[in-house]
Amino acid sequence: MQPLTPEGKQGDVRADGAGSPCRATGAFSDVVVIFACNGSFVPYFSTALQSLIEHTSPDRRYDIVVMCRDIPPDDQRTLTRQVDAIGHDLHLHFVDMAARFGADELPVHGHFHLETYFRLVAPQVLADVRKAVYLDSDIVVLDDVAKLFDTDVDGLLLAATRDADTIGQAMGYNATVTKYLHEVVGLSSVLDYFQAGVLLMNLEEFRRSFAPGELVRLATSRHWHWLDQDVLNYVGRGRTRFVDMSWNALNDWRHKRRSLIVAQAPQEVRDEFDRAREGARIVHYAGPDDRPWLYPQADRADLFWRYARSCPYHDELVRRLERSRRTVRGRAKRIEVGMLYNFWMPLFDFLFKPGTYVRVGAIHVISIFSGHILML
Repeated sequence: MQPLTPEGKQGDVRADGAGSPCRATGAFSDVVVIFACNGSFVPYFSTALQSLIEHTSPDRRYDIVVMCRDIPPDDQRTLTRQVDAIGHDLHLHFVDMAARFGADELPVHGHFHLETYFRLVAPQVLADVRKAVYLDSDIVVLDDVAKLFDTDVDGLLLAATRDADTIGQAMGYNATVTKYLHEVVGLSSVLDYFQAGVLLMNLEEFRRSFAPGELVRLATSRHWHWLDQDVLNYVGRGRTRFVDMSWNALNDWRHKRRSLIVAQAPQEVRDEFDRAREGARIVHYAGPDDRPWLYPQADRADLFWRYARSCPYHDELVRRLERSRRTVRGRAKRIEVGMLYNFWMPLFDFLFKPGTYVRVGAIHVISIFSGHILML
């Protein structure tokens, strides 16, 4: 793959014609935002995109880069029209990542997908861009990301928010995580673990610190439980600025995250988590089987549907929701999810109380038989 430069020297073009490749162009002179997305995720990304562009300033330029594998040209044109309709100095670009990752066998599991690794090569893809905000696509933006972009990260790799969920797991809900964070991720304190769904990346510092492909090789060198998020935590030790958790306010997953998991974290983390929810700048629907597009009763789902109503894929989102409710496959999935999180998980919590040695032992036994750390 050719790098994308601010001058557009590689002959990059916007996807404005039938069959056009996912490539990009632009000056990249101000705010740069990166997303990673595939074709099936376009309607959800479109909602995140709508929330982002509705909170932009007419006084700034925004270059939004979508690192993608298989977004069809028609969808690229639809998304471009969506951005252009706002009327601000906004520019949407597509970078085809298939050539870079097509043959690679990168490990994924659970609800993770290959696109999660794209941010590891962003420093090379955006070869002359100094820094950029990276956003997962399962979010809604409630404030101007230019404010996050303006954070000083000189001499550092990243700015990010602490991960109250993982901290809560390590501090009692799933204490086996503690050993992993210390011995594998290399953290001296679990309080330094950050959530990588919202990042300010100092791309210039990444290029100085790592050779092309080095981070991807590191990602395949061992089993990382949270994949490239763990890789970034590993390389970001001592080189990360922590920003207010409101920039990555996690939803209350299954209405259990705050009361069961974050509740195990220190008071300062719990307080920051609660303040972030009250004054969220970005809401992040992190975690499996609780997506607002399939579960409208999920925490903060109303925010997702507020922006979904204004995006060009609203009707498709409604169709997908109805299919998940009416088809045999969709109903079976809902029953499976309901049993897991409304029966088995509460039963486990009842039998093995968080913070107890017997719980650690039970999780350890299950992890041995499953071959990986048990996610609760």
